[in-house]
Amino acid sequence: MTNEIKLGLGNPMLSAMKSSAKSATSNGSAERTNATDQNDRVSMTEDASRLKRIEEQLSAMPDIDHDKVAEIKKAIADGTFSLDPKAIADKLIGFESSFK
Repeated sequence: MTNEIKLGLGNPMLSAMKSSAKSATSNGSAERTNATDQNDRVSMTEDASRLKRIEEQLSAMPDIDHDKVAEIKKAIADGTFSLDPKAIADKLIGFESSFK
């Protein structure tokens, strides 16, 4: 996958690159090519592409499941909310194991 990077006039990175190129040529250093070559391209690995898709999916999800929160609050208020410590421990172990 290839993504084109376009540097706009207000880009601070572009300004820094231009000023360093100017100072290098004014100090008698070797000439630099234009730092904003329009043919520059960046390729993303499959992992980076997958992470980008995951990030987009996560950003589309709501931060809080309000229906689930209301359901749990009601169960706590009614005294019907119960926890299964073994199930919680199993989920935590499974979660930690997924990072190995």
